[in-house]
Amino acid sequence: MARPVFLEAEKAREEGAVERERELLEEAIRLIGPQNPAAFPVYERLRHNYADRGLFARAIDVGERQLRVTSGPGQDHNVLIAQVNQYASLHQLDQASAALAQLERTMDSLRRSRRWFSRGPWWQAGLARAKAAVLLRSGHLAEAEEALKACVASSTAALRDNPDIEGSVQIMECVRGLMDVQIATGQLAAAGVTADQLRVVADQTVEIKKRPAIHVRVKQSMGRLALEQGKVDLARRIFEEGLDSLRASDSSEASLRAADLRLQLARVHMLLGQWPQALEWHRQREAALLGAASERGRVASGSVEYAYTLQRLDNPAPALAMMERIVEARRQQDEASLLRWEAEAFYGLALAANGRADEALQKLRVAVPKYLDLANGERSSVDAGVLRNARFNWMLDGYLALLASHAAAGGADAATARDEAFRLADLARGSTVQRALSVSASRATIADPALADLARREQDLQREISALAESLGNLLARGRVAEQDQVVAQMRATLTRLRNEQTQALRDIERRFPDYAGLLNPKPVGIAAVQKLLRTGEALVSIYTGSAQTLVWAIPARGEPKFAVVPMSQAQVDAKVDKLRRGLDPNADAAGRSPKYDLEVAHELYAQLLGSVEDGWREAQDLIVVPQGRLGQLPFGVLLTEPWTAPAARLPYAEMAEAPWLIKRVGISQLPAVVALTALRGQGVPKPAERPFVGFGDPVFVAAAGAAESGATTRGGRWRASLRSDDRGEAGSASATSLGVPVNFKLLPPLPETAQEVEEVAAVLGADATRDIFLHERASEAVVKHTALAGYRVVMFATHGLMGNEMPGLFQPALALSNPAITGDGEDGMLTMEEILGLKLRADWVVLSACNTAAAGGQSSESVSGLGRAFFYAGARALLVTNWAVETESARLLTTEAFRRQSADPAMSRARALQQSSLALMQKSAGKDYSYAHPMFWAPYALVGDGGR
Repeated sequence: MARPVFLEAEKAREEGAVERERELLEEAIRLIGPQNPAAFPVYERLRHNYADRGLFARAIDVGERQLRVTSGPGQDHNVLIAQVNQYASLHQLDQASAALAQLERTMDSLRRSRRWFSRGPWWQAGLARAKAAVLLRSGHLAEAEEALKACVASSTAALRDNPDIEGSVQIMECVRGLMDVQIATGQLAAAGVTADQLRVVADQTVEIKKRPAIHVRVKQSMGRLALEQGKVDLARRIFEEGLDSLRASDSSEASLRAADLRLQLARVHMLLGQWPQALEWHRQREAALLGAASERGRVASGSVEYAYTLQRLDNPAPALAMMERIVEARRQQDEASLLRWEAEAFYGLALAANGRADEALQKLRVAVPKYLDLANGERSSVDAGVLRNARFNWMLDGYLALLASHAAAGGADAATARDEAFRLADLARGSTVQRALSVSASRATIADPALADLARREQDLQREISALAESLGNLLARGRVAEQDQVVAQMRATLTRLRNEQTQALRDIERRFPDYAGLLNPKPVGIAAVQKLLRTGEALVSIYTGSAQTLVWAIPARGEPKFAVVPMSQAQVDAKVDKLRRGLDPNADAAGRSPKYDLEVAHELYAQLLGSVEDGWREAQDLIVVPQGRLGQLPFGVLLTEPWTAPAARLPYAEMAEAPWLIKRVGISQLPAVVALTALRGQGVPKPAERPFVGFGDPVFVAAAGAAESGATTRGGRWRASLRSDDRGEAGSASATSLGVPVNFKLLPPLPETAQEVEEVAAVLGADATRDIFLHERASEAVVKHTALAGYRVVMFATHGLMGNEMPGLFQPALALSNPAITGDGEDGMLTMEEILGLKLRADWVVLSACNTAAAGGQSSESVSGLGRAFFYAGARALLVTNWAVETESARLLTTEAFRRQSADPAMSRARALQQSSLALMQKSAGKDYSYAHPMFWAPYALVGDGGR
């Protein structure tokens, strides 16, 4: 009698009538008998019914009833795994641990069974997956990663012996979980390798289970990884392929999965600044959700991204209406919900777009600080990646525009608005870099045992907070379920307790280890605090380029700071910077022409940015510039303070020595963020290191017979284009693209000329050539790590500086050292930002003399910023880094002269030494061929950090 009822329940499930399915399953259990072992599969379906709807408390209750009718440890094993996962989803970790202990006792019985030989690996995989669930919710990501690896290994063994078992789905879920953990912990290269494994497993699972929709779930994960790896266009192709697969599928879930893929495609186009295309995907998603089951239709009310897209396309009224609905829904969630305060902030932006500026400002002044506080506690959540960072920047961009308008209008609190905007601009400027640094810091080796223990405790707490906040948000988003009210109250109480514990842990870190605290969560500083840090003769200029306008602050060491709103968007600034950069590339084009520098644009950019606040820095001899975005790729010394037309000259470029360059007025240094000045000067000047210089140069990338041809007169040039085009993520179909590509040293050309540069700088500074110079195979990662670098005042790396995502398999900034396949040193040959954080330095200068940020794409300034902050944390005071491919002889003259001048006059600042060296080089020439007065020769080096003594 029960079988027809069970079959009717199956039909109801296929039709999406989940409540009808539940009623029929309960009836089938009644007919079979609640204590009858024959009811086991019906309980299984009923448990899935509740779990799929987010009714986890009911699913757990059904699991307990199911355990009473199991016929042996094998069935116990399956149910207990589900119980562990359900308890973990509700963050009831004590109950989850108890169920896990029961599962381990069940494993003892299974090991004694005759089926262990054939089923043992499958059962072990299930246990490992259950352990991973508890560890993930507890915030122990490193241990969870090991458990997931064990699950993958055991599942692989089970599939090898029994290719048709249900474990095929389990291995796919374990591999997906492993990849998510690797992404969350910043292991993007490892996640790429795991993604390739996931693709193979998915193909096998589809073959076994005959469920093509599995590919779609995999593509959702693969697309997310591509986004985190910076491969936005590849992510777009992956999501589009997933959508194409669904269109050809008969799955009843097609409309809902398609809606999610359309949301991802909308987000991709938002990241690319393609707002009309993003709007089209948002509208398609809305239509798909309206066509889905009625209980899902409420999701179609909109999203923060949808509303913001409408706002960017000048549709403020519908954007505000959508945000009002979203905020009303999210206010039903927890007071400490990050998503709630994110929605409140975007609601403020929508108010501003509708002309309600005062209301908007009031709303944002409450929401943004709340958001910032909560975001710091959820740095490792699943959502704490590219997309959250983009929403954060859009939020700040709108808020800054509102504050700037308020400050420019004058009034009682104009100065407060100007100062608030100054601090927020620093957060916006460094948001991407800060995310990368936080992830790197969490993985960096910490030598101090006390700091290591405290940092690990804080990391575990913030990851547990992230997991719990995500679980609670998912539970509340499904609507109130009365019988889960107590569970929700317990989760909220636990979340409050964890936040308090994390706050205390952060206070302990700030008190005992302020440098590390500043690395994790730098506190933006106001204008008055910056002015106190400036020395006589200095001024600081901070520039923020927004979507519609640019904000500029000039702060002198003494006197009144100045502020200007420049009607020039980020896109317009970037275009001008790109135009100037094209005139600074010493590599002649295909026709053999030399670069033409746009003198008119060089003055326009000066007049619009620095000229607008000139009264705030006019009297300075040293100018500290804090740029944003592409401006970080442009040494400000190449700007012209007056309009100028070049006269004719007998020697090419000689006339440019007479141009009114900014470098003639001031020495210039650059900071990655204003807060870096606090870090560099807040602790005073450290005791100088004993030894003058250590240098690493001309590393060996390939064996001599296979060495790439080196350019004769420049380094860091055109090879970078081929380096990036080799990335299989930029060509071919997405499905054929590997996300796990190893670093290929064959792509790096040799740098034989850097050996002479290292030797000459060493000679100028009086270094011991035998002890302090490491060339060729000795320029290895292992040698760098084992050298006592804290004993040197100048540390030089004459090698390729690689930007994040510039090379296949490399996802954070790094310095390329000798190939470990040649040196056999056991390292990977890439000194990454994460590893730089673990170095110990007391260097006045760190010289990176073969970087080339010009060819590294739009993220190059962020990569230099990340390297800079990592070296500052390690103990360096300033970086000297090349911005474009340098002509070898002029670069050698420039660096050696700068060090010679400062060595002769220890009171000379670093910025002044580089300024005088640049001015001296303008007066020199390459024989009778050309003068070095062109800025491509005298301006390739940027001084990043403290430009003082």
